[in-house]
Amino acid sequence: MTETQVWVDGRLVPAHLATVSALDRGLRSGEGVYETLRVRQGHSFRLGAHLDRLETGAGTLGIRIDPAAVRAGIAAVVAANDHLGDDVVVRVTCTAGPLDLTVPFPGTGAGVATVVLTAQRTRAPGAPPRPPARGYLVDLRRELPMIKSTAYLLSLVAQRAARAHGASDAILCDPAGRPLEAATANLAAVVHGRLVTAPVSAGILGGVTRAALCEVAAGCGLAVEERTLEREELLGAREALLTSAVRGVQPLVRVGTRAIGDGATGPVTARLRTALDALIDATAEPLVLSRSTDG
Repeated sequence: MTETQVWVDGRLVPAHLATVSALDRGLRSGEGVYETLRVRQGHSFRLGAHLDRLETGAGTLGIRIDPAAVRAGIAAVVAANDHLGDDVVVRVTCTAGPLDLTVPFPGTGAGVATVVLTAQRTRAPGAPPRPPARGYLVDLRRELPMIKSTAYLLSLVAQRAARAHGASDAILCDPAGRPLEAATANLAAVVHGRLVTAPVSAGILGGVTRAALCEVAAGCGLAVEERTLEREELLGAREALLTSAVRGVQPLVRVGTRAIGDGATGPVTARLRTALDALIDATAEPLVLSRSTDG
């Protein structure tokens, strides 16, 4: 069985040999950023937007990264893991590197940033299609939403609460109880013929796929309204959906004990999914695949 290869600081190594420092600031304090992207048949959708968000978030934390090196690393880790098939998820993790223990909290780095890239199958071979999502409202919201942070505890706690109540996805809410986004995806609903999604200013993560969805909505006959949904608006919506780079468009058919619409994938959601898939197929850029291990 072929072992998965991991890209660590410019080198490909077998997964069981991949290590980072015990003093890494990402390990000790969650000081890092990440991106998750899908690569299909050697092509990635809006890789530049993902890398821009990664670099911006890293810069906010004082972490310097080289987007060109990360881009090359993505191509290298995909090529090295071709045994996973032609539809993979790549995770890019960048931390502040090892901590200098001689400096008081919050400290400074003792060296360069740590960059790790991994690849995994999007879906297991023979697995059924992803089912529609079932949401559970959680009165938590993302901290520092402008940064896609490796400090992921809030999402983990929210998602575990959702699973404990038989749901697939936690829906994070603002202090007034209004739904903002899912723990690992953006949220939108079809209300009075409009696609309503919370604005970035409400404290959500500005998703790359969310932005693309807003672009294709017009072609589906939908005006986009960026505003915060009221809780009853979501529960009474004609349709609702989640978006992310990995899942694309996924219908949200239930929140708590309430069905959304008729509790099945609606026609607007189906059109949006088709339109987004078409945009991805038409504009996804090829990776420059190489089997070099020098990053």
